[in-house]
Amino acid sequence: MAGHPWWPSLVYNHPQSGMHLRGKGKSLMVHVQFFDVNPTRGWIGVKYIKPFIGSSAVEVQKGGVFFSTKPELRKSMIMADEAMKKDKEKRLEMAVCMDPSDSEEDMQVDESLSASDEDYGETQKERPAGEDRNGTKAKRRRIIVQSDSDSDDEFKPNPKDHASSDEDSSGVDEKQVSEPSSESEVDSPVKLPQKRKREKSENVPAAKRNMQKEVSETPRRTSGVSAEAKIKLSSFSAPDAFESQTNPTSAGSATTWDHEKLDWLQEGKRKDRKRRKDNDPDYDPSTLYVPDDFLNKCTPGVRKWWQLKSDNFDSVIFYKVGKFYELYHMDAVTAVNELGLTFMKGNWAHSGFPEIAFGRFSDVLVQKGYKVARVEQTETPEMMDVRCKSMSHPSKFDKVVRREICRIITKGTQTYSVLDGEPSESHSKYLLCFKEKIDSAQQRVYGVCFVDTSVGKFHIGQFGDDRHCSRFRTLVAHYPPVQILFEKGNASTDTKKVLKSSLSASIQEGLQPSSQFWDASKTLKVLAEEAYFSKQSKHNGDNGTLPPVLLHMVSESDSLSLTPGENRELALSALGGCLFYLKKCLIDQELLSMANFEEYVPVDKDIDKSQTSTSFFAKTSQRMVLDGVTLANLEILQNGTNGSTEGTLLEKLDTCITPFGKRLLKQWLCAPLCNPFSINDRLNALEDLMAVPEKTSEIGELLKKLPDLERLLSKIHSIGSPLKSQNHPDSRAIMYEETKYSKKKIADFLSTLEGFKVMREVIGIMDDAVGSFKSNVLKQVVGLKVKTPTGRFPDLSAELKRWDTSFDHEKARKTGIITPKAGFDPDYDDALKDIKAAEQSLSEYLEKQRKRLGCKSIVYWGTAKNRYQMEIPESVTERNLPEEFELKSTKKGFKRYWTKYIENLFGDLVNAEERRDAALKDCMRRLFYNFDVNYKEWQTAVECFAVLDVLMCLSQYSKGGDDPVCRPEFVLPGDTAPFLELKGSRHPCITKTFFGDDFIPNDILIGCRGEDCSNSEAHCVLVTGPNMGGKSTLLRQAGLLVVMAQLGCYVPAETCRLTPVDRVFTRLGASDRIMSGESTFFVELSETSSILQHATEHSLVLLDELGRGTATFDGTAIASAVVKELSESIKCRTLFSTHYHTLVEDYSYTPSVRLGHMACMVENECEDPSQENITFLYKFIEGACPKSYGFNAARLANIPDEIIQAGHKKAQEFESVIVSLKLFRQMYLLLERPIVDGLALRKLVERT
Repeated sequence: MAGHPWWPSLVYNHPQSGMHLRGKGKSLMVHVQFFDVNPTRGWIGVKYIKPFIGSSAVEVQKGGVFFSTKPELRKSMIMADEAMKKDKEKRLEMAVCMDPSDSEEDMQVDESLSASDEDYGETQKERPAGEDRNGTKAKRRRIIVQSDSDSDDEFKPNPKDHASSDEDSSGVDEKQVSEPSSESEVDSPVKLPQKRKREKSENVPAAKRNMQKEVSETPRRTSGVSAEAKIKLSSFSAPDAFESQTNPTSAGSATTWDHEKLDWLQEGKRKDRKRRKDNDPDYDPSTLYVPDDFLNKCTPGVRKWWQLKSDNFDSVIFYKVGKFYELYHMDAVTAVNELGLTFMKGNWAHSGFPEIAFGRFSDVLVQKGYKVARVEQTETPEMMDVRCKSMSHPSKFDKVVRREICRIITKGTQTYSVLDGEPSESHSKYLLCFKEKIDSAQQRVYGVCFVDTSVGKFHIGQFGDDRHCSRFRTLVAHYPPVQILFEKGNASTDTKKVLKSSLSASIQEGLQPSSQFWDASKTLKVLAEEAYFSKQSKHNGDNGTLPPVLLHMVSESDSLSLTPGENRELALSALGGCLFYLKKCLIDQELLSMANFEEYVPVDKDIDKSQTSTSFFAKTSQRMVLDGVTLANLEILQNGTNGSTEGTLLEKLDTCITPFGKRLLKQWLCAPLCNPFSINDRLNALEDLMAVPEKTSEIGELLKKLPDLERLLSKIHSIGSPLKSQNHPDSRAIMYEETKYSKKKIADFLSTLEGFKVMREVIGIMDDAVGSFKSNVLKQVVGLKVKTPTGRFPDLSAELKRWDTSFDHEKARKTGIITPKAGFDPDYDDALKDIKAAEQSLSEYLEKQRKRLGCKSIVYWGTAKNRYQMEIPESVTERNLPEEFELKSTKKGFKRYWTKYIENLFGDLVNAEERRDAALKDCMRRLFYNFDVNYKEWQTAVECFAVLDVLMCLSQYSKGGDDPVCRPEFVLPGDTAPFLELKGSRHPCITKTFFGDDFIPNDILIGCRGEDCSNSEAHCVLVTGPNMGGKSTLLRQAGLLVVMAQLGCYVPAETCRLTPVDRVFTRLGASDRIMSGESTFFVELSETSSILQHATEHSLVLLDELGRGTATFDGTAIASAVVKELSESIKCRTLFSTHYHTLVEDYSYTPSVRLGHMACMVENECEDPSQENITFLYKFIEGACPKSYGFNAARLANIPDEIIQAGHKKAQEFESVIVSLKLFRQMYLLLERPIVDGLALRKLVERT
């Protein structure tokens, strides 16, 4: 069904008609029961039916048309599998929906009732109510009133007001679209409800047409399924498998949409707002030139849409009309293609959906790379009337309710507000902005600013880089951006190659220099003018000071902080480009006001080849460098097959419970520690946690209750922002589901409070054990700051108690309104106090007047502005009344009076009531603002628990399972040369071999031999062995175990001893970078060049078959030179796998190089390699492997035997030639000696 996932169903006879088919031709329908826990049934068009052959079919797997991740749908498929095992009679017994449903029977539709074409804004022709086409009376109907003006769904204006009479609302009934999945559970399938269609218009005068709108229309009944089923499946209406409905004839008779006929909108003729054509280098694709003569012909609502589209041509505009978001023209086409919506009738493309479904539909488009602009109505018709009356000559374009863009959402700027819904993933999505500069000496410098908008944390920095863009590549690997901003014309050729190859999946957008991508000075000026940090400054006692990180980047001599510091211009300019974009997306205030900035320093900045080992590794902050190539080759975060985490080190280690813990683990994996003291402290923390299994088990259960507090704190800050409440368009937006949004805000807030209560409970559990912990880091994260000297966790008891008593939580959760309790909100309390005082004074004054006039029956009368009129019997008024009594109104037998005193008191009362109402209206924002005042403490608590979560995750792995794990032992490199000793080690991510056998453990020794690690000078190990023998796996295994060890985790080995590694380099696999125009061999050499340039004696280098991308002799020569440089000059720990046996021979007797190979066993060894049987032993042993057994790989790949035999014969010829050349060379050298060794010469002759 269009817009919904395919659902397994059972075909059976209708319980009333006894038939399972009805209709003819295109109208043919089939009666089915949907497999589900609570089955439903209905009539389904034959075009929406396909055969189901089982859940194991290709169509059901990932990428197939039936694939879905919905657990309800997966369960239904299992039920369908069970049904397929039964015969026809048994299957029919599964048909449990036998009783006819009134709601279902009433929803049956004659397919011929489809509406015909009509012009924009016309209504359906009326039929006698209660009758269908066949004259039968309907039992129940769904009323849909056609709307062609804002006022139909907005605040209803007077009939004389034509605020937006040209606009039309969506053909989607708001009751047909469910709330987001967080509000309700999805159970069953439903047929997609039909949209409202319009009949062909007639030439009816406007006045008469308006009158017709008041007449109730007879709606068409939608076909298909029961109302119960509709409600259930409506929440499925977006992501899984949308059917495209791009053919306009499927929704209307038009063959070409109106917007496709506009000449100035055609490809090649389109211009940007400044009338530059698309072939102009300065062309701005985000804007569109719309001719004035076209706009002048448009109706007011349409004109407004085109004006917004002109400024946001690259965005899909969700245009609010009443309770619906409408999509017009090219945006409607996009929505139908990507969201499965249905076109409304007419020649112009038009679709839409109810307000409550915004989060679901917008997220689908954003995840597909679209920008979504949310346009809201920001005034009521009454407000519009007041505005127009204040104008001297309002035009027809003024007489339309004002609308403004309230948010532009892109993949890199999602903040997950209450409208947007919940994030589907826990990992960070970064928006990266960079600026590059290459000086006269060809030195490359980058300024970068990247931000995770969901938590509001900015990273800003400036650094130099090499010609390979090594540091820039590392940055984007550690903080993978989903969206990239850069200055047009600024990026160098090398940087563009990185963008095309490594970041091709990211959205990339160029900004205009100066006007959009600001320089450093303009950035600082805007920061000063916008007063983003006024709240932070207020609480710090200063006035408008920049956050410390930014303050460090401005000139010390400039007291106004308007001059960039030396070597900081690019970083501040990158911040300027980011700031411009956030302003455009209307989230700059909520993000920058958090003042959450951190300076980005490349992980390898402090690595200096001339630096002493002791001083380098003593730096607590120093991290191991893992660049993008290494992260990819070792498959630490993503696998190389499909880009998922399956089979990666992250998947193996990640048992983190909280979303913020998962994000921190990813950061730790990208930058393991280098300082042995810090590493051992983490290892001590794991042992401390493993020593208290009962406590960790209890804590694990409590952590499952924690929401994503890091993102919730950002949400609370955004809602409480005074800047946003004053001038943001969202503060003026008219929302029809405001109560639901308020309830969601309150639910998020209460969830946050509950989360911090859980944290406090965890701290209480650990309280008696903190003193016995050996680990400082564990003491910091679970120790209360007020009780433990080293504790960092803040004491939240007083704050949590304050918020517990601030308002009635359950009442607020149910009503969506927060009424503060006495003592919490001073403004609200003062207003209530003044109201009480005014009412008391008025009561006392009334009692005085009763005594004064001698009449106890005098009372106050009136409502609203006419309140507090003294109602006095006429018999009393006939006497002399005081002069201050002013007659206001009368009724039979009574007269009503005011006095100046009453007027003054009533004025005070009204003023107090207005203050009360204002305080109550703004109560939620101010409450969130007051909570956000202590943001630093809340955030510190979250950071502590993120660390605790990761430590518990690592301790879980370190407990081990069936295979042994050990604690790594680190030795500071002093007099001892760098070494790596791994005994009985296994690959952490592979437990079984390809053939299902247990993984074979191996010893990997570099810089040491056996038990004696001081006598060997061999820093380089040449690894040989048969194809598929496990060489690459061995290299990856060594790299991953070193990463795990320095992460502070136990490793899968019997023994692990090493000196710290400052950087892991890898050159594994063979692939080109076709998008960068780089061949496989060039990529190999580029990566090798980077290794030779940056490696130090403390590095670990893993090189796999270097040189295979070129001719054998060229490859051998390059490989030999690289081995020589690594083993003799750099002297770093190296594993170098190769199939070049001449290379092995050359280094057989070199002290700095050791030989090792992956063992194998050969059976039936003979001249015919197709008959040989090679058994891989996967054991790494000393010495060189005599052959690579490439023909065995060919046999396993099913290469024909005759080809293998011919290849083997040719290989023997090549080997014979090479042996002859070697012997000839040796003989020549022997004969060149002054004294010829006859015995040696005779042996050479015998060998020939």
